[in-house]
Amino acid sequence: MEGRKAWELDNVDFSYNSAPCLEHISLSLDSGCFYGLLGPNGSGKSTLIDLLSGYLKPDTGAIRLQGQSLHSLKRSELATVLTVVPQRFAFNFDFNVYETVMMGRYPHIPRFSSPTQDDHLRVSESLALLDIDHLAQRSIRKLSGGETQRVMIARALVQDTDFILLDEVTANLDINHAIAIMQTMKALVDKGKTVVAALHDLNMALSFCDQVMVLDGGRLHQHGIAAEVINDELVADIYQVASEVIRVADGSAHLSFKYQ
Repeated sequence: MEGRKAWELDNVDFSYNSAPCLEHISLSLDSGCFYGLLGPNGSGKSTLIDLLSGYLKPDTGAIRLQGQSLHSLKRSELATVLTVVPQRFAFNFDFNVYETVMMGRYPHIPRFSSPTQDDHLRVSESLALLDIDHLAQRSIRKLSGGETQRVMIARALVQDTDFILLDEVTANLDINHAIAIMQTMKALVDKGKTVVAALHDLNMALSFCDQVMVLDGGRLHQHGIAAEVINDELVADIYQVASEVIRVADGSAHLSFKYQ
């Protein structure tokens, strides 16, 4: 997968009821990379995730996935190559956690067939990896926000697609589970998968992302290598917060924010 183009966006615009949300977005994303999608609230991150997933269609411009028009692909085709973990979830039926995660295998299970032993094994491994195996028989409607988030990531993992879209998936998680999920995504990227994650945590982006895309006011403000883009000037410009980049002995860096 690495070296091939994943998504290509050519001058994409999108509006909600004639109110502009994203304007003139042009991007070329390589496969086999971990992309962080950054920007303040209301900058268009979730909308861009929805456009990359094919859930929304641009008003103008074109979006391609691996050279094909995204909207020429059937939903059943997309489900075998593209996984989306949204920011919010709605459950119309009272499934348990195990059943919910198994849904990620459905694109790979022939119609009228039952899950195989391999499908069940993948689900069990994913539950254990996300530290939710003890919740397997719990109703999906009776979980905390963080638990639900981990269930949906487990479902995405068993879907086993080359492209993964994450919309602020660490927002409801405690720090150990948030780091564990980012480590898991980084490991998938190292195996050739492509991840685009909308993030608020700039230090997470610095630690795990290869490149970042920064939105501001519905426009692409910057796009480049994470360690080069994320700095005190960006934080001041986009978030109006003072900060300092701290570099440690191993060469890594993190942002220290000034709260007063």
